[in-house]
Amino acid sequence: MGSVTIEIIRDIWELYGVRSNPFSSAPILVKGGIIPLECFIGRNEQIQQLGKIFGSKGGSRTLVYGDVGVGKTSFVNIVRRYAIEEGYFTPFKEIAIQSDWNSNTFILNTLAGIFATLQLSKPGLIGEETYSKLESIIDVGFSDTSSGLQFASFGVSHGKDRKTASHITSFSLTEFFMRICREINERTGHDIIIHYNNTELLSEENIKDIFENLRDFFQTEGVHFVFVGNLTVKAYFNSIPRFSSILTDTPIIIEVFTLDEVDELIKKRFEAMRIEDLEYVIPFTNDCLKILFDLWGGNIRHILNSLSTAVQEITKEKPMVLDENMLSRTLKLVLEKRYSSKKITPRAKDVLMEIVRREEITNKSLSDLLDLPRSNISGYIKDLEEAGYVYLRRKTGKDKFWSADPILKWSLLKEKKTIQKSLHAFH
Repeated sequence: MGSVTIEIIRDIWELYGVRSNPFSSAPILVKGGIIPLECFIGRNEQIQQLGKIFGSKGGSRTLVYGDVGVGKTSFVNIVRRYAIEEGYFTPFKEIAIQSDWNSNTFILNTLAGIFATLQLSKPGLIGEETYSKLESIIDVGFSDTSSGLQFASFGVSHGKDRKTASHITSFSLTEFFMRICREINERTGHDIIIHYNNTELLSEENIKDIFENLRDFFQTEGVHFVFVGNLTVKAYFNSIPRFSSILTDTPIIIEVFTLDEVDELIKKRFEAMRIEDLEYVIPFTNDCLKILFDLWGGNIRHILNSLSTAVQEITKEKPMVLDENMLSRTLKLVLEKRYSSKKITPRAKDVLMEIVRREEITNKSLSDLLDLPRSNISGYIKDLEEAGYVYLRRKTGKDKFWSADPILKWSLLKEKKTIQKSLHAFH
């Protein structure tokens, strides 16, 4: 059994002279993480913009938006790391928004993020009584978020009566959050930075409900709130006048990297992860990188995921270097394996391939291209969405913009034909 385990559990990256997967799409974290901080590149203008916002005392509300996988989280984390070095307090881990959150759970998870960092580093940043109350809230959690929260001894007593629950409103939670922030502000001499991820996971209805109800919460003095989301979030925020009116004037958009920046980023990762005294092997040709860059329109996450998948698929006992044809064959084979069990009709496949060929497309455009009624298109898209082939990328007014599962673009890769020279050409 032991020998079987050894054959299955293998670290192929040692063969390439690096400690871990240099193509990981995990974000750079403010503390620790797979990807070293020095691997971050570019975004200088945006770093200066967000840095000035954090440096302006009083607090702010900033939207950082862009397409999925362009490096938004890493960007905010890098600026937060600079802030930590200047003495600012910020939860180490960004707060990952979930689709089922309401106003109360939004505040509760914010408090949990603050508590986790205080517990790990500096519990003395708030008073003992405040810390004890915060700990009680996190320990007990909530029992019914639809009607309110049930917290242990909030504002009552501690010790023996710790498990006595009392009903808490969003207003009470906001007041307690403000108290914590004031104490941290006083002890650090700086504002607080709170970073929320995955804002797009909330439905349009939930976003409106939460951000309208928590307008006062987001105006807490001395706190900089950063919301990270995709292209749809900007439109959703703009549709909430009471909240959009308190946002920082200019949202920060994160665009895709250039080809040279992608090349620099990958080389930096190999250098930073290099095993001491070993030379690393970059497992692809320049042609491969250019092909993937063009295929994905520069989206760094999809480029890295494609390279990671291909390298892991072909590596057996020695390092390999992918060329254009090997890359295409390998990724198409993986795609075929993953989707072999998901059958769709020929007409639905026609709709799917039109979506795959484009970054995004609406029902109307699909209807015009394929000369099909929009009602039929809606039916095909519903089936494709349920099967996991497509997803809603953004919504503008009544128009829905659809994109395909990223790996389906591997089907567009083509192998370069090789021309064999006749023997007499060498005489």
